[in-house]
Amino acid sequence: MTRRKARTTMRIGSGLVPLGSPEYSADYKARLKAAGLDDDTDGWSMDAKRLHMARQIAMWSNEWPGCPEPICQRMRGCMAPDIHCTNVPKISEAELAANWPRVMVGLRRAIAKVRAERGMDRG
Repeated sequence: MTRRKARTTMRIGSGLVPLGSPEYSADYKARLKAAGLDDDTDGWSMDAKRLHMARQIAMWSNEWPGCPEPICQRMRGCMAPDIHCTNVPKISEAELAANWPRVMVGLRRAIAKVRAERGMDRG
C-alpha cells in the first residue's frame, strides 16, 4: 500500500508558495472574503455555522479541479454559494428518492466488503 505524499506547496498566481507562508495566508483570506466567509457567525443557527465551517475547510484545502466561471478562475477556488456549483446539474428530489435505495445497497455492500477484508465480521 502506498501513502500519498502530503502537499507542502500551493499554486498561487504564477508560482508555488509554501502552505504556511504569508503569501498563502493572504490568498486564503482573500478567497474567504470573496466567497463571503469572513463574517462573524454570532446569532446563526447551528446548521448555518456547520455549513460555514465546511466551506472554510473546502477553501483551505482548495482541491479545486478548475471551472469556467470567471470568479472561480480569478480566485483559484470554488466560489459557489453553499458549495453548489452552477456548472453541476442539480438532482431533483424525485430523482434522488428514486435512486436512494440503490445507493444504500451499494453503500452497505462496500461497508460489508471493508469489514470482511479487515476481519471485523465474526459470524
